[in-house]
Amino acid sequence: MYRLVAPAFLRRNFAVAIVGYRTYPDSVNIDVQVDDIRLAFDELEDVLNECVVPVADDAMDREAAGTCDDNDNGWVGNIMMGHSSGAHIALLLFVNMLSERMKSSSSSHLAGKECNQYPWSLPHYFVGLSGPYDISDHFDFEAGRGVEQISPMKPICGYTRLNFDRASPAKRLLTNLASFREQVDSGDSTNLTMQQITPPMLLVHGIEDPVVPFTATSDAARKLKSCGLTDCHEIYLEKTEHQEVIMQFMMGGPAMDAVFDWLRGQKRHNIAIGRDGGRKVKLQLQSRL
Repeated sequence: MYRLVAPAFLRRNFAVAIVGYRTYPDSVNIDVQVDDIRLAFDELEDVLNECVVPVADDAMDREAAGTCDDNDNGWVGNIMMGHSSGAHIALLLFVNMLSERMKSSSSSHLAGKECNQYPWSLPHYFVGLSGPYDISDHFDFEAGRGVEQISPMKPICGYTRLNFDRASPAKRLLTNLASFREQVDSGDSTNLTMQQITPPMLLVHGIEDPVVPFTATSDAARKLKSCGLTDCHEIYLEKTEHQEVIMQFMMGGPAMDAVFDWLRGQKRHNIAIGRDGGRKVKLQLQSRL
């Protein structure tokens, strides 16, 4: 089904990869699912390194690569996007990547530089659609609906509240930050802040979602911002349910328009501040469908 999302991006000259992951019981726990996405991301990194090539300024005026619309040429960047449980798994991977970046931030080759100067080690943007993000809270929500025992969420996330917290992106990030701060010298000026290394994020949710309440997104955004991820944006869509958010990418609608408008705004902001917006590249990529 998710392949039907691709045309909206292809029409805007994006290269698209639709990535899946093993589900319970084929995947024994949520970290295996995260590893599945990480393997795909690393493979795509190799593909992009082969296919992204520099072009001259005058050629860039004539040829778009990863644009947000036909009249807004230029490189937008590498976007990681997920819906529902896919948004949750993708955000866990994103948190793992941020934690890896934090550990290496004191290296001389990283000091003083921002995330978007490094093309593939992190996505340039993260977009989460209708994700639960906090397993313990969502377990309580599912219990209220009487489906907690038939949902695969409890076994794949480890059954206990402690494991639920470990499987929740913001809580995992908070734990990783606490551990990291114990290991580094707080006076080391070469260490980067979370604000410096974190790409812009967008979390989108339908107000009328009966499967995952929109408060899951508002709570996640609040927790992420408290961890220093200040470039985290939220969009709430009125009269929109769970599946409608992703269906609007397939058939057109407010969710799709909001995400592309946000990407356009981010690109223009990057150009204005001189951060990666002027990259002169294009994609030379054969379809692998």
